[in-house]
Amino acid sequence: MAREDSVEGSDGGDRERRYTAPALEKGLDILELLSASREALTLQQIGHGVGRTKGEIFRMVSVLQERLYIERTESEDRFRVTDRLFRLGLSRPVNRSLVETALPFMNAFSDATGYACHLAVPSETQMVVIARVESTSHIGFTVRIGYRQPLTLTGSGRCLLAFMSARRRHRTLLDIHREEPAFDLDALEPELAAIRAAGHVARQSGLSEAVVDLSVPVTEAHEGGAIAALTCPYLRIRLNPWEPDALLAELAQAASRIGQGLALQRD
Repeated sequence: MAREDSVEGSDGGDRERRYTAPALEKGLDILELLSASREALTLQQIGHGVGRTKGEIFRMVSVLQERLYIERTESEDRFRVTDRLFRLGLSRPVNRSLVETALPFMNAFSDATGYACHLAVPSETQMVVIARVESTSHIGFTVRIGYRQPLTLTGSGRCLLAFMSARRRHRTLLDIHREEPAFDLDALEPELAAIRAAGHVARQSGLSEAVVDLSVPVTEAHEGGAIAALTCPYLRIRLNPWEPDALLAELAQAASRIGQGLALQRD
C-alpha cells in the first residue's frame, strides 16, 4: 500500500507528498541515470548509480528493455537509453504542432539557400533538436534529431536563453549555476543582452571550429518569449556564396512565419 508522507516546502508553505510508488521511482531513477551518462553502463554500475543492488534492479532493467526504453549494447553487457522517451515527448500536442508548423518554412529556407537548418527547444538546462532539414547542396552540416547540449554551449542554446521570458531565464540560470557552480553567469548576462539587441546569434560553434552558428528565435506572444530557436550551421562554401547576414535574414523570415502560423492556430 502506498505510504503517505508530508514534506515541508522550501518556499515556506507545506508541500505534501501524498503517495509514493517505489517501483516507479526505481524505474525513473534508472532512466535518469542512463540519460545523463555519456556511456552505456553495466548492471553493476546502474545499481551503484541509483544506490541499489543488482538483484534489486534486475527485473526493472529487464522490463525497461522489453518496453524499449533502454537497450543492451551488442558488444558488451551494458545498457543505454533509446529514443523512445524522446519520441513520446515529440508526440505531445505542443511539440507536434510546432514541428508540423515549422517544417514547411524550414524546407523553404533550405530550398532558397541550399543550407541545412534545425529547430531546437529548451529542456531544463539543455537544448534539444526536435526537427531538421538537410542541406540541398552536396556539402553541408546537419544535426540529428534528439541532439542535446547545454544551453550555454551552442548558438541555439544562447538564443533560447536570450529570448525566453525573463522569468524563465532567471529560473534556468539558477539551475545552470546549481549544476555548474564555476560557470560565470555574470559574464553571460552582457552577452545575452547583446544577442537581444542584435535580434540573433552569430557565433563560432562551441563544438566545431569550422562552423558558425546562425540562430534566431521563434517567438509566441502567449509564451512571452522564445519557444524555440531556428539555427543554420554555417560553413563558407565556394560553390554556394551566401554571406551570414543574408542567411540570417532568411532565417528571421522563416522564424517569423513559424510564429505567425502558431498564433493562427490559437485564434
